[in-house]
Amino acid sequence: MKKLMHLMGFVLNSPMNHTIGSWAHPRNNVNYHYAQPEVWQHIARTLERGRFDGVFFADQLAAYGNFRGNTDEALRHALQFPVHDPLLLIPMMAAVTDCLGFASTLSVTYYPPYMAVRKLSTLDHLTKGRIGWNIVTSLHTGEARNMGLKEMIPHDLRYERADEYMEVCYKLWDSWEPDAVVMDRDGDIFADPAKVHPINHEGKWFTCPGFSCVIPSPQGRPVLFQAGASGAGRDFCAKHAEAAFIIQYTPRAMKLVAADLKERTRKFGRKPEDLKITCGIQVIVGGTEEEARAKQQVINDRVPYEAGLALLSGHTNYDLSKFDPDKPVDEISGIQGAQGLFDALVKMHNVRLTLREIGKIYGGSVAMPQIVGTPEQVADQMEYIMKEADADGFNITPTYTPGSFDEFVDLVVPILQKRGVHRKEYTTKTLRESVLQTEL
Repeated sequence: MKKLMHLMGFVLNSPMNHTIGSWAHPRNNVNYHYAQPEVWQHIARTLERGRFDGVFFADQLAAYGNFRGNTDEALRHALQFPVHDPLLLIPMMAAVTDCLGFASTLSVTYYPPYMAVRKLSTLDHLTKGRIGWNIVTSLHTGEARNMGLKEMIPHDLRYERADEYMEVCYKLWDSWEPDAVVMDRDGDIFADPAKVHPINHEGKWFTCPGFSCVIPSPQGRPVLFQAGASGAGRDFCAKHAEAAFIIQYTPRAMKLVAADLKERTRKFGRKPEDLKITCGIQVIVGGTEEEARAKQQVINDRVPYEAGLALLSGHTNYDLSKFDPDKPVDEISGIQGAQGLFDALVKMHNVRLTLREIGKIYGGSVAMPQIVGTPEQVADQMEYIMKEADADGFNITPTYTPGSFDEFVDLVVPILQKRGVHRKEYTTKTLRESVLQTEL
């Protein structure tokens, strides 16, 4: 048997996903985020038809305002903004599907753990066990200020706080014993009080005396996803996550991160195989390689370099407008946290890139590799990356929506199924069962 290739659709509830200018692409449905909820249902049906594990929603809570100290570029180019609540889409999409899962970003910095458990457990009930949670600590100051903080909590403290946050969540999920709900009509007992336990949590960051206000859901708790990239983030991922999502630029870089994450699981008493690895990619498929390359050029040519730098500034919380855009990046100093990202981009292309060139690259796919070619070539590249990176599958971001998902499902998925690396039918019901499945 061959190793199963897991697939997720990577989106935001926003005019732009991960390609600047996609909202204005001729084949993009410009208004679907606001006036056409049926298109979200179309996406759900399409991904279920393609036997995807699920939809993976990124999210944020403010416009990026780092670049030149204002939000002008974010608003002008819809840089993952405006962004509507992804949680509210899930019941609507779940209603037209049976097996597709839904993993949503929810920030542990801004949602109290009691409320997070309530929301996610309720959704797990409504979807009959198809909910996942992408755990983030949030990263930019605009979010902090909008949520009432003067500044962002320091990086390592965010993860220390997140650790305790998860402790509270685990306690709440376990506060009802599995058989606590008896629904004894004759005895007039809905739940056995002896089997529902106050958690009485008092910690450095959180106090929560009670028990969950939602009865145990089909999965018990959502499937936990995480995408930490720093040392503290990787430790958090290795300790808590069931699936890691990584964005790297080459199979070798993906493999190094995957190996590091799996090795870190050991110090938390877990086995490396307990953590699944999915890699971000962007697929551009055509009837011929020339057609696919032409489509790629149209997509990438629409990216203004300044918009790409504004997006990168938001993702790194650092103002890149301070630097000469035509200076080679390897001559720029003082970039701090972003320097590693630039170094990786330079190594990927094996040439000296300028900041202007990096803005174009980042704006096209947030530096996820673009997999371009015929359906057969795309399938070849995906199989190669999965093997070389020792990964379990992919998070696929669309270039225009919903059309690029339709193209992938119609053209590439049948090839992957024929090769025996992707499921032809679901044999699972819950998202956890789907994510943890290893063979067809």
